[in-house]
Amino acid sequence: MSNALQLVLSQPTAGMDAEFNEWYGGSHMLHRVEAPGVLAGQRFRRADGPWPSGKHDYLMIWELDDPAFTLAALAKVKGTADMPISPAINMDTVQPPTMWRRAEVRNAARVPVDTEARRPVVFALYSAATGEDAALADSLLDGGLRALADRSGVLSAQYLTLADEQIRGNCRKYPHGLLIELHDEAAGVAALTGVLAALPHTDPDRWMPILFRPVGERVTRHDAKRMAHA
Repeated sequence: MSNALQLVLSQPTAGMDAEFNEWYGGSHMLHRVEAPGVLAGQRFRRADGPWPSGKHDYLMIWELDDPAFTLAALAKVKGTADMPISPAINMDTVQPPTMWRRAEVRNAARVPVDTEARRPVVFALYSAATGEDAALADSLLDGGLRALADRSGVLSAQYLTLADEQIRGNCRKYPHGLLIELHDEAAGVAALTGVLAALPHTDPDRWMPILFRPVGERVTRHDAKRMAHA
């Protein structure tokens, strides 16, 4: 299992949606999963949800082993012939928080699903209330995360914290994250709606949960090699 995730929120350049999706799900996916330290990637598109959900329509989840090593390696090749960046992505909108996996809890019912690729997810970013970062972490690690995972429609819940290594400093305004996978989207969203808005020890004015549905399968380095030789 990866130790960290880079969760890239992005938008296509105006009028270039088709080119964006072709590039991101094609050559860029293969270039990234072949990069040192990247273990897998999967794309998602925003769905309508009940929360204030920001401006990003797309989420990319990159699974990493070591954020410092991986981000340094990517910085060397980004924008080169080994990893060209398409004009179809609006780089001014990209938010790429890189976060450590602090804990993951699966639901007590152990609902049987294919674990090779993620199902719909709620990606939620939070700031703690003033002086309550430790209390927020403790509340999630001491039963709070399990309570989320056991809500109706939820498959698993992960608690994430921001890594020191960041591409863009404005990611730092949300140092706490939740990645909640759903096995029943409608039931899960209904069960989480009020809960995520009232998470203990969080700043009520600095939080952002977004519902995303998968776009394509999870791609590993092994998959990329197989696809390149197909």
